[in-house]
Amino acid sequence: MPEASRRNSVQIVATLFVAIFPIVVTVAACYDLLTMQIPNRFPAALAVAFLALALLSGLPLATIGIHLLVGLGLLAGTFALFAFGFLGGGDAKFASAIVLWLGIEQALPFLALTALFGGALSLVILGFRAFPLPAALLGWPPALRLHERGAGVPYGVALAAAALVVFPDTQWFLALAKA
Repeated sequence: MPEASRRNSVQIVATLFVAIFPIVVTVAACYDLLTMQIPNRFPAALAVAFLALALLSGLPLATIGIHLLVGLGLLAGTFALFAFGFLGGGDAKFASAIVLWLGIEQALPFLALTALFGGALSLVILGFRAFPLPAALLGWPPALRLHERGAGVPYGVALAAAALVVFPDTQWFLALAKA
């Protein structure tokens, strides 16, 4: 296979891997909104796709290591929040898998936006719970779960929103824009 053809093939595969991020993040947010859970398959898919893309794109091992350290650091921090009941376990794993993709450069903007979106989401959910559930939603389990006083907030929605806002500034997205 000629070198140019091989490079094009690698570029196509890399583009497909980059597309995995917004798809998985969006599906996980929708799943969390409807079920109040983020199954392990979503963070696992993000982690595996990140490693595959990093290796495929020739990311230096030191840079991969930094991404992994940032992800593990956030996992430790979010599991502390989980232990105190401030965050769900799925949210902790999801946030860490997202940061793998974002790296150290975008971790702080991601966390700041997550806090802002999470606060706004919490206010919307609390407002939703302050009023009687419309009759049209009474038989729909996701609406009943969201409306239940004392229930949690599907924080995966805030995590996903922040991730999607920050993602265009990542090395992965910028590399596609140059190609």
